[in-house]
Order: sequence, then C-alpha cells, then structure tokens
Amino acid sequence: MNIEPLHDILTIYNDKNKILFYYLPEETKDKLNDYQYVDDLDTLFLNDKIAFIHKSNGLFFKKGSIIKITPNNITIKNSINMNLNKFNYYIFKLPRKNKSSKDNRAFYEELLKSLN
Repeated sequence: MNIEPLHDILTIYNDKNKILFYYLPEETKDKLNDYQYVDDLDTLFLNDKIAFIHKSNGLFFKKGSIIKITPNNITIKNSINMNLNKFNYYIFKLPRKNKSSKDNRAFYEELLKSLN
C-alpha cells in the first residue's frame, strides 16, 4: 500500500510545483535546482532529464535521462539503466535551455504524433 501524504493538498491547488517545493524536505529541494514538476506524464519524451522523488516520504531517489517509456514504467539511464514505476514517484523534469540537433525535441513530438 502506497501512502501519499501530499495527495489531498495537490488536488486543491493548480500550481503543484510551488506546493511541492513548499512541502518537500530541504535535502530534496537542494537536488532539484531548475527542475519543474511534471503534472502530465504524457509530456515526457526520450532524452528528457528527470528526477524521481518518493511520494511516500518526499525524499530524492534518482536522476537520469529517459531511454524508454511504457504505460506503467519509465526507464532511465544514469550510471546504470533503472526501470521505475512512474506512479510511485513525483517526477521533475529539467527544462531544456537550448536545442541541439542530437536531442531535437520537436522531432520526437512530431514522431509521436505520426505514430498515433
């Protein structure tokens, strides 16, 4: 049984990122500089840099780049590949500052649209 203490508070407010940063422990907030909370998991794409925070205790778990997305799991690459259940964690994404030809987000978005 997964306990999510912040669930009721998050359903009340629209700015979930601000609320999470208010209630998360300081050691977690220190590791999430420049990261933004992802409310809609369908906005995640390959090569996005994300961080996982435990919903049960608010503690930081792992950071990495997305290499695979399935209906229930996200596989990230940090020092090793890890397959994590996306419903057990708050997911924070590092917004891209510049677009390179190697990691072209628009390409992935158009590819996803064409596959649907």
